[in-house]
Amino acid sequence: MLRLRHFAAIACLQGVLLLGNVPAWGQTSDDSVGLPEAITPNMEGIVDLADTEQPLGVGYLSPRRQAGEQASWLSAVELPLYSEPGGEHWGWIWQGWLIPNGQQAFAIGRDASFTMVSVDPLLLAFPVIEAREDGWLQMQYTNGGSAWIHRDQLDDRGVELSFYSWEEGLAEADIVDLRNRNDAQVLRSQPERGRNVLSLVSPSSLIEPLEIQDEWIRVRITRPANGCEPLAGASEEEGWLQWKDSDGEVLLLPSREDCAG
Repeated sequence: MLRLRHFAAIACLQGVLLLGNVPAWGQTSDDSVGLPEAITPNMEGIVDLADTEQPLGVGYLSPRRQAGEQASWLSAVELPLYSEPGGEHWGWIWQGWLIPNGQQAFAIGRDASFTMVSVDPLLLAFPVIEAREDGWLQMQYTNGGSAWIHRDQLDDRGVELSFYSWEEGLAEADIVDLRNRNDAQVLRSQPERGRNVLSLVSPSSLIEPLEIQDEWIRVRITRPANGCEPLAGASEEEGWLQWKDSDGEVLLLPSREDCAG
């Protein structure tokens, strides 16, 4: 049923779209026009949640392979959105546009402010609030807005997308950063709380992930450092940092520093 609804939604979207007074899904109008041309989102209208204290959920949705800088990959996305798991299809993220059924098409970052999160020096992704075992993902796209998508439809059309847990994202990162850039975090000799404190890690440290165990991540700390570069007299230390708190909130993020090469 999911695939059939998906194909029906595509046929409807390709057949009729009103910009302004849009008819309800499945209806037609003499005033209908073609789909808007693909656009690159306006970065000024996209809020990077890495710079906020807002929850980031359980992971993120991004292209399987690098598909342009920052949020430009949205210009090639054709993603159906649903009101709830197994619920009605209510709209699209379509080639740089948010197109709710029966409403105006909104240019992402220009007509509609979006929220995303940095997961790579050159990549913004959508936070995923909930990931269900039946394949449904709740994706956040604005401060107060979210929609449901299904894993089976992430590679149907346009850019191939994947869901990554924060654990996967941190494990694959070259370096990671403390999310709270104003506080230090405790480096421990074991992946547990107790009398095992090694030192305090400041946000200016160079942090390389080595392995993850539950809510703990083993890291190699280099300090002092300036971005990716150790400063004169820098030393290394290995230990464990907590990468998520007791509420499941992320404490570390993949770094936005480009340290390749």
